[in-house]
Amino acid sequence: MVLVAGLALMALAAACSTAPPAARPAPRPAAARPTRGTPRPVRMLGPTSPAACPAAPYGAQHYAPDASKVSTAKTVALTFDDGPGRSTGAVIDILRRYRVPATFFNIGQAMATRPYLVQEEVQDGFAMGNHSWNHPHLTTLPAVQQGAELSQASAEQRTIAGTVPCAFRPPYGEYDATTLGLAQQRRMGVWLWSNDTLDWMANGSGSPYWVQRVIRLAEQGAALSHPILLMHNARAGDPATVAALPAIIQFFRARGYRFVAL
Repeated sequence: MVLVAGLALMALAAACSTAPPAARPAPRPAAARPTRGTPRPVRMLGPTSPAACPAAPYGAQHYAPDASKVSTAKTVALTFDDGPGRSTGAVIDILRRYRVPATFFNIGQAMATRPYLVQEEVQDGFAMGNHSWNHPHLTTLPAVQQGAELSQASAEQRTIAGTVPCAFRPPYGEYDATTLGLAQQRRMGVWLWSNDTLDWMANGSGSPYWVQRVIRLAEQGAALSHPILLMHNARAGDPATVAALPAIIQFFRARGYRFVAL
């Protein structure tokens, strides 16, 4: 009797050892981040009409704002012109990684070709600037054409992302009294710069020479308490700017500057 019971137990154990394990539920896939270029719903982070922008002063501004009103405070504004372009996604990724604000002065025609990058800039809360529709020399144009350059670029951003820019930077830094008046009527503050990295001169090169040159010129802004740095993210791409950006951010952060948007 004992022998039979033992044999039964051994058979049961053998059957259990060869039985397939109970199936585990498949893990739920992680939510994938949309690929750049994939249409996505847009959250309207920003003014949806010019009337929602604060009243703009007349004239051009060259220095980063400082709301702290502390005499020893230092601020720096990172600005990127002529985009969106091939380097814009990489610039956005670096700004996210270091958690610093910036201002993008976009060209209307460039926004029309890469609308998904405009949406990313808006959704990430970056300040959006108008840089005209197609980057002309505004002072050579009559008032009607100047106004059309500003209005068409703002309308393109509104179509793409549901918001409008409250800042304007004239192409080449060229403006006249007409330009200033048109920008003020559209409640856009006119922002130039106080420190030029001349990164556009790299002409698409990402060589160490150009990277170090961009860094060196950017660091000269530390001679000021509130510099505005001019950089680019043009349609053709600015790889030297992308490579230099982390070092520029670390340089100003190590010297106690607070990053601000325009």
